[in-house]
Amino acid sequence: MSDRHTSRILDHIADRRYEPRTLRQLMAELGVPKDQHDDFRSAADRLLGEGQIVLGSENTVGLPPVGDEMVGTYRSHERGFGFIVPDALTEHGDLFIPPGNMADAMDGDRVRAKVLRSKGGRGAGKSPFTGKIVEVLQRADRQFVGTLVKRGNTFMVQPDGRKLGDPIVVRDAQSTNAKLGDKVVVDIIDYPDANRNEWAEGVIVEVLGESGVPDVETQSVIRAYGLGGKFEPQVMQQARDAARKMDGTDERISDDREDLRDELILTIDPPDAKDFDDAISITRLDQGEAAWELGVHIADVAHFVEPGSALDEEAYARGNSTYLPRKVIPMLPEVLSNGVCSLQQGVDRYAKSVFITYDRKGRALTQRFAKTVIRSSKRLTYLEAQALIDDDIRAAKKHSRSTESPIKYPRPVIQALKLMDELARTIRQRRLGDGMISLGLPEVDLVFNETGHVVDAVEEDDAFTHTLIEMFMVEANEAAARLFHAIGVPMVRRTHPDPDSHGLKDLRMFARVAGYNIPANPSRQELQWLLDKVRDTPAQHAVHMAVLKTLSKAEYAPALIGHFALASEHYTHFTSPIRRYPDFVVHRALNAVIEAATENETTLRLAGDGKRQGAGALKKLGKKVAKDPRVPSEDDLKLIGRHCSDTERNSESAERELRKYLVLQLLSTMLGDDFAATVTGVTGQGAFLQIDRYLVDGFVKLDALPGDKQDRWKLNPNTGALVAQRSGKTISIGDRFTVRIADIDLPRRQMELVVLDDRNPKRGGSTHQPDKKGKKRRGDSKSHEFARAKGNRGSGKVSKRKKPSAMQKKRPRKRR
Repeated sequence: MSDRHTSRILDHIADRRYEPRTLRQLMAELGVPKDQHDDFRSAADRLLGEGQIVLGSENTVGLPPVGDEMVGTYRSHERGFGFIVPDALTEHGDLFIPPGNMADAMDGDRVRAKVLRSKGGRGAGKSPFTGKIVEVLQRADRQFVGTLVKRGNTFMVQPDGRKLGDPIVVRDAQSTNAKLGDKVVVDIIDYPDANRNEWAEGVIVEVLGESGVPDVETQSVIRAYGLGGKFEPQVMQQARDAARKMDGTDERISDDREDLRDELILTIDPPDAKDFDDAISITRLDQGEAAWELGVHIADVAHFVEPGSALDEEAYARGNSTYLPRKVIPMLPEVLSNGVCSLQQGVDRYAKSVFITYDRKGRALTQRFAKTVIRSSKRLTYLEAQALIDDDIRAAKKHSRSTESPIKYPRPVIQALKLMDELARTIRQRRLGDGMISLGLPEVDLVFNETGHVVDAVEEDDAFTHTLIEMFMVEANEAAARLFHAIGVPMVRRTHPDPDSHGLKDLRMFARVAGYNIPANPSRQELQWLLDKVRDTPAQHAVHMAVLKTLSKAEYAPALIGHFALASEHYTHFTSPIRRYPDFVVHRALNAVIEAATENETTLRLAGDGKRQGAGALKKLGKKVAKDPRVPSEDDLKLIGRHCSDTERNSESAERELRKYLVLQLLSTMLGDDFAATVTGVTGQGAFLQIDRYLVDGFVKLDALPGDKQDRWKLNPNTGALVAQRSGKTISIGDRFTVRIADIDLPRRQMELVVLDDRNPKRGGSTHQPDKKGKKRRGDSKSHEFARAKGNRGSGKVSKRKKPSAMQKKRPRKRR
């Protein structure tokens, strides 16, 4: 378990709020249980031996001192300065680079800098050090996307976003047939030199089209984030060849697959889904403790993709499918993802299945994995399935995407859905009791017109069938992780560390201001108690958002860290191999496990808690599996985990940027209009507020805050609130105001707001009136489990408050 403590130690002492502590004090501050003290000391000893931490006076633990040079990643600021994030943590932390000292480095470049002691003894903030970049070791970007403009006689490209604030000079604009206002792709040939006050120079390599056109802006984001475009011919040919392995019901089923084609198996997905990669089945049991058997059947993508092939390498490079508004960039060619790997109704498909039995309290009793062949009995949408559970056949038909006429719902289908609903609610109740974090934060879906422009936003539906599928997928993911743990084989996991104590200290202070007390190191149950206490009260949004800000980002790694928000000791991703490469890795390794177990005649039925049955046989099985070339080494798993975590973050950033652009494009037609908004962050320069209706953030400068212009606002570091020095008024995360849109800079994706002097409008209310088409305002959002946005999943949700149209497209709902 030392991996868990290694990351916690480094994260904690690297925080700017850390004050030197002895090892014993550090364990108390982090709330390390007594039975983990030895593991914690082992982790600290390893870090000391590697030089990643040092012992100071009185045996206090700290980071190494800053040296004469620093190597790291340069992060630029739009106001002309920047910081270096060091490769190796030091007690100094990030190094401030003042204007004029960054040479020709650009945002994201890996650089080497000389560390200087600041004149007057201070750099940025309280630091006595600044830096001067002396070498760019590796360029992050050579290519930028932006809009062609002209200043005087010089053509320039104004880059999108804020990575590069200054324009790029282009001297070949006329030869490319690009017009002013076009969106273009530029290769940098001469980097900017801050010392000589020179801008970058580049050449136009692609003209995308007119700026502002949604399809053009979508292509701009795809290029800017380096997302996969068309698949290479070799990749496509391998995909077609793989698809021919199973071209219909005449395919001979191999002997190592269980035949489940006569079983009642259902898919529940968004209405516009094409890649059906999971299906479920259920059986009522009356066998002692056992009350249900859940079957989760996942598309067997690994059967169709050879390790090391061009198809495999392309899937790895992409890491995951990317779900942009109105466009999906698949990890695998659609002949696979939407074809032979998609668990379509009435068609034979290969799957990996896990069967889990549960007692009446929703506790897993046993689990087993198998290669199977299935035939989906019914394709249902979320709202259709929910209507059937609620005995509303008319509503079910309304939300169906079935092509059959008339639409029929056999009684066994409805009975199975009701049984699934019963089990999912029982599992959820058990998980909440275990400490699963459940947040109640708003989510909306965008509505588009025929040209792709955003015309409105509506609240997403609150059908429990979303949670039903999420609960079942989480259970299947846990079962896969437990299996590899039981046989002692390292595997890529979905890790979510415990919140750091600094964030919890801020949360504790925030909760106290809101009138609630929590311990210094709250358990999951105590955090959930706080969330439940404020649920459906005016404080809900503020407190739930504050809890969210304390939670770490989930990542992929082979470390035995567990998943904090899901209250899971062993967790991986197994359920989405069509769109996530880590799931693909797990599936390949499962092939090795299942085949080795068959050869050794080893039973793979495990206790639901992961305890070993026949530990000797499982250990022997694990040794054989670990030698299988389909199972990556632990070092390779670390590389895969880092790469896939990076591609996931990149995809999420691309989705956020395009989504924000399209919403800001709509709001740019509403300058001067007023909206209800919620404070999402405060800084010494102002506050970030999110417009409730569209869930898009804007910034309010200090001089645009309400009150007397002579009343100076200042950030209180103890409470995390902005305080008016004369009147004593405060602005904190979660406060609500009416705001007015002052300005929108579309190329930079920025919105400036002005806060009007009326605090706390009703949640979801808006002073912006419905237009002539009668668009409704968004109200309170339902609760949702944390980490819904940590996977990749297509959506197609339809708000129950707005009749869907053919043009309406939704933001992807994401499964764990």
